Amino acid sequence: MYNSIRALMKKVREILLNEYIGAITIGLLLAQALGGVISTILQPMITYLENRSRPSSIFAPAPSIFNWPSLIINIISIILHLLVAFLLFMWLYGKKERPVAAVEAVPQEKDSTPEEPKQS
Repeated sequence: MYNSIRALMKKVREILLNEYIGAITIGLLLAQALGGVISTILQPMITYLENRSRPSSIFAPAPSIFNWPSLIINIISIILHLLVAFLLFMWLYGKKERPVAAVEAVPQEKDSTPEEPKQS
C-alpha cells in the first residue's frame, strides 16, 4: 500500500512539473497572499477614513481603528498561503534526482620509498 501511494504521488509530481500546473498554482497562491497583504494594509486606513467623518459623542469610547479579529484572520490566511506555496515549491523543484554514478576504484601504486622534494 505504501508503494502504491508513493508511486501515485510521484506520478502527480511529474504531471505538476511537466504540465506547468505546479508553477501556475504557486503563482496563484503567491498572488492570493499579495492580495491579502494589500487588504491587511488598506483595511485600517479605510476604517480610519470612515470613522474620521462620523460624528461621535464625548461620552462614547473612541472607536478602534483596528478590527483585530479580521486582521488576525487575514494574517493567518497570508501565512498559510505562503506556507503552502513554499511547500509545493520545495516538493516540486527542491529535490533534484541526481543519477548515481558508478565509482571505480583507482589502483594505487605502492612505493616503499617516499619521494624527495625537488630543489631548484
